[in-house]
Amino acid sequence: MPNYLTYLDFEIDVRADDATGGYTVAVVKSPAGEERAAVFLPFSELELKNRLLELQNALLRSGGVRRRGLTEHEKTVEKFGRELFNFLLPDEVRGLYRSSRNRAVAGGQGLRLKLRISDPALAALPWEFLFDPTHNEYICLSTQTPLVRYLELAQPPQVLAVAPPLRILGLIASPDGLDKLNVELEKQRVEEALADLLADGLIELHWLPGQTRRDLQRAMRQGPWHIFHYIGHGGFDPIHQEGLLFLADAAGQAEALTATQLSRLLGDHASLRTVFLNACEGAASSQTDLFSGTAATLMRRGIPAVLAMQYAITDRAAIEFTTTFYESLADGYPVDAAVTEARKAISLAVNHSVEWGTPVLHMRAPDGVVFVVAPPSATPFVKAPLETPTVPVLPSRHVSEIEISGPPLIEVWKPLIEIDWVTIPAGAFLMGSDKAKDVMAIVNELPQHQLYLPEYRISRTLVTNSQYLRFVEATGQRSPKYWAKGKIPTDKEDHPVVNVSWRDAIAFCKWAGTRLPTEAEWEKAARGSDGRIWPWGNQLPDTSYCNFKDSGIGDTTPVGYYSIGASPYGVLDMGGNVCEWTRSQLFTYPYDSSDGRDEVDTLDESDGLGQFLSLLQASFRVLRGGAFRSQIADIRCAHRHFSIPEGKKEFYGFRLLSPGS
Repeated sequence: MPNYLTYLDFEIDVRADDATGGYTVAVVKSPAGEERAAVFLPFSELELKNRLLELQNALLRSGGVRRRGLTEHEKTVEKFGRELFNFLLPDEVRGLYRSSRNRAVAGGQGLRLKLRISDPALAALPWEFLFDPTHNEYICLSTQTPLVRYLELAQPPQVLAVAPPLRILGLIASPDGLDKLNVELEKQRVEEALADLLADGLIELHWLPGQTRRDLQRAMRQGPWHIFHYIGHGGFDPIHQEGLLFLADAAGQAEALTATQLSRLLGDHASLRTVFLNACEGAASSQTDLFSGTAATLMRRGIPAVLAMQYAITDRAAIEFTTTFYESLADGYPVDAAVTEARKAISLAVNHSVEWGTPVLHMRAPDGVVFVVAPPSATPFVKAPLETPTVPVLPSRHVSEIEISGPPLIEVWKPLIEIDWVTIPAGAFLMGSDKAKDVMAIVNELPQHQLYLPEYRISRTLVTNSQYLRFVEATGQRSPKYWAKGKIPTDKEDHPVVNVSWRDAIAFCKWAGTRLPTEAEWEKAARGSDGRIWPWGNQLPDTSYCNFKDSGIGDTTPVGYYSIGASPYGVLDMGGNVCEWTRSQLFTYPYDSSDGRDEVDTLDESDGLGQFLSLLQASFRVLRGGAFRSQIADIRCAHRHFSIPEGKKEFYGFRLLSPGS
């Protein structure tokens, strides 16, 4: 992923102040600190209604007009955008925003604006038109400053690594009783928008043959699906205060599907990462219930990202948006950056159009990454013959390990599990501790020394319960004892698997065609080349960086939950959550110049004590990273823990190294 597509967060919380009749704007997270201010809307209720009507009128009339300079419609939108900008970023907050943006740019990153607006009436305003007068540009038209409606729920989604193709389930609903859609033309437009991606095998598009709720429920069972794309009619029921999408009943008549019902149909599918609602008013919500809109209800049910329309959008703008959005996702962009690229495409292709502000992105993924599209070669593999020979299929062994007769083998990589690999570049790094710089260093981390490692790839996240279940089902391996009757505990599919021994981890690696990292490989991935104390730097950890004893959680958290605590290479959970098994044997004391790959440190074995210690050390395997119950000192990059290969604890887990590394 290009470096400019990594982001720092500028998170704004806006709440109504009943005492003053105004609002409190609070910057709860930013690179430059925190700030709050009391603000008032710059217009009355009637003036606001007029502004919104002017905006909708400008949207309807803006596309395709070719004149020099700004049209009157564009001036209307820009003026409204300036007023929203001044309200959301008053003087005190604006200085913090400027400073945060400068810091992000200096670090080669972007600044993501996360809007957390708890007042439903205020949340319904079109914040996508925020206009920054200093840069003379709309904020959400730059990938440097994507804007999202952020819903902070109890458990953020796990990043899903997806080997191409992305699987899209499309539904076009044109029931009787509503304006008829040209179904074949709608399909043709989407297929044309995705033609190159379909031809390259990066996307699979499957159209639902029917348009009833039963058809949709049946199709969802035939997944996995990564994206659900709906084209049809949407609305909002003011009586029941809930968003609506319209499907068809058995007789072909319009049947309203409430936001709650749609969330039941889609919410139980862990692979579904994005819902694209190409329907008018899909983003609309009640002014009394923040979660009543279709998009927000889907978010509450667990969908990581929902893209919906707050106004009608023309065909040309919709095609430009759809094409660029999916292209950007396939290129590995975070969903918010992909939306920004798609907005930009509308602004460039449709002269003087302001329809780029029509799509609204609701998101609950902290870093915007809901899935990672990995090349097929980045996944674990087995070798398969060109034609299937007559051999038994042994789930715990690879075909290449079996003597067979038949045609020559060719290398066809078949993924067993989906893994997001992070490349660690070749080079030297500082391994171990320097007591002059780290007062918490202990003797078994000394001395700090420089070590060179060639390039390798390590998994971004720990092995999860759901990944380990695939291994258990394929090999008959005994499941961890905390799985009641062999089933993953409820809501823990994306937590790291724990209570596994070193031998369990080795067996998993053999099945998946991977291996465990050595101590050195783990430590370099955790701290980079600058000798930092923790993965995020030398700043003492707090509960926003990782899951450790002070967090008070007392249990594992979903892998990748703490994106702010990532290592310099973007590897997650390398401080806290669970202790991680490594390949390295023994408890080296002190460090030698090697990486402890499998060697036993040389001790004086001239006496019985030396011989005993040598044998004792050879029986241990090293764990790294600390766990949810660890103190601050134990989650440092250089900290070393150890156990016998058969050891199993509720905080022992592991991550993987790519085959060939």
